[in-house]
Amino acid sequence: MSVELEFDYVIVGGGAAGCVIAARLAAESGGTIALLERGRGDTNRWIHIPATFFKALQSEDSDVVVSEPDESLNDKPFPVPQGNVLGGGSSVNGMIYMRGQKRDYDDWANVHGCHGWAYSDVLPVFCRQEANTRFNDEFHGTQGKLVVADPSAVHPVSRRIVAAAVSAGVPVSIDFNGANQEGAGWYQVTAHDGQRQSAAHCFLKPELSRENLHVLTGHLACRLQIKNHRAIAVEARNADGLDVVVKARREIILSAGSFHSPKLLMLSGIGPRDELQRHGIDIVCEADEVGRNYQDHVGAPVTRRLKGAKGLHGADRGLAAIKHGIDYFLLRRGLLTSNLLQAGACVDTSDSGRPDVQYNFAPFAPGAPGDAPLGFHAMQIHPMTMRPKSRGRLGLQSKDPSDGPKFFAGMLAHEDDMDTLRRGVRWARRMYEQPELKDIIGQEVWPGSDISSMVGSNRLDDAIREHARTIFHPAGTCRMGPTQSAVVDLALRVNRVEGLRVADCSVMPALVSGNTNAPTMMIADRVADFILASN
Repeated sequence: MSVELEFDYVIVGGGAAGCVIAARLAAESGGTIALLERGRGDTNRWIHIPATFFKALQSEDSDVVVSEPDESLNDKPFPVPQGNVLGGGSSVNGMIYMRGQKRDYDDWANVHGCHGWAYSDVLPVFCRQEANTRFNDEFHGTQGKLVVADPSAVHPVSRRIVAAAVSAGVPVSIDFNGANQEGAGWYQVTAHDGQRQSAAHCFLKPELSRENLHVLTGHLACRLQIKNHRAIAVEARNADGLDVVVKARREIILSAGSFHSPKLLMLSGIGPRDELQRHGIDIVCEADEVGRNYQDHVGAPVTRRLKGAKGLHGADRGLAAIKHGIDYFLLRRGLLTSNLLQAGACVDTSDSGRPDVQYNFAPFAPGAPGDAPLGFHAMQIHPMTMRPKSRGRLGLQSKDPSDGPKFFAGMLAHEDDMDTLRRGVRWARRMYEQPELKDIIGQEVWPGSDISSMVGSNRLDDAIREHARTIFHPAGTCRMGPTQSAVVDLALRVNRVEGLRVADCSVMPALVSGNTNAPTMMIADRVADFILASN
């Protein structure tokens, strides 16, 4: 027995992209909209309190895709946590608002052939989304729905790290999203007045009272129904195990992210021939690039114990937790209003004229993905690749939609990415050597005082492979392009299948030099433009 529903537009995935698309179509299309999300609603209080995002990441509102053993990481698997809740990554991430460099988008147009996606095309979309609390200039907007603010409750250790980076030779940055990304300084964040500014909170919530918008949480999309090369329905399973067929009169939009959008295409017969045949899936459309081009920013955090200063260890326990709770719930101030990852730097470590390593500065030591922070006062200067050259791929574990994708990461397969992290570690150690930090740093936890970062150190390479971790920015697995070999065209329509688009970070031909939350919402806003223009 199954339930049949019918709408004009069906959006699969209620993450950062899906919330933006659903909100715009509900407000402007005149049609009926269904938003299907496999997770639950964003009711978890840890989501909305900025400083507790690590607790949200360790709750049922996040799950993990784990790669096959990765030869480039000494055969370690590579785990990548993902949001599994309304708002997706925007509900569980670190709230850093960084769009990437002008050249990233110009390269999309000029190198990858994605004309119409250059910086001059996307900047107006970023600006119209923003309600920036500080900047009002050619790079920012103040009238949008997404509140972008300066970090609150600035930590003194973070302040010292910024000063140390400047002493090490990094210029000062007052705006990582302005004319020049290079520098060290304070991030702008999607948190304001003690509230996370997720896509669900900023875009979707104001439209929920509309009668034409239907949000179906707890619905796992299993496959698409495709007839005569047109997508006509989504077969889903709800939280009670009941089969639900959701028909689309106009279009289906996949916004399930870089793992689940390509997985759903393959389950529906759109993908590489050998992958579909391996699992006995009828081929609807042979598309070799589905699941290819996987990329992620990779980091290796240089960690030191603190002495003579306190970080954030223990702030969530005992009397300290009580104090922070009183400050937050009664006065809306203090630590819990902070996103914790308040500062960073974008550094040109290769003297190429373009930053290639991003650093997050933290007055604590986050553990590996899925793990709690380290159990002592510590700090991190965390180098991350900005434009990785390594590429992975996705396949299917089985025909069962509840199985995750088969993930081949290859995260440090390209030598240039390893070299970038080597330089990143050297620069981090250079920052630690500055006088601003000398009196508060203790023993080096990672890589460790016995690991040399000098050129030619094989032990550093092994340490990086052992410690490398995701920065939660998977992208590229349904890349857009100007030819039929791409998964989607430049309006994000799936090639050779009508009535079907993909709109999330999987369509990026190459990762941007920054965090992916803002670009994902930009992509979603643009696909809404395309859909509304085609009505």
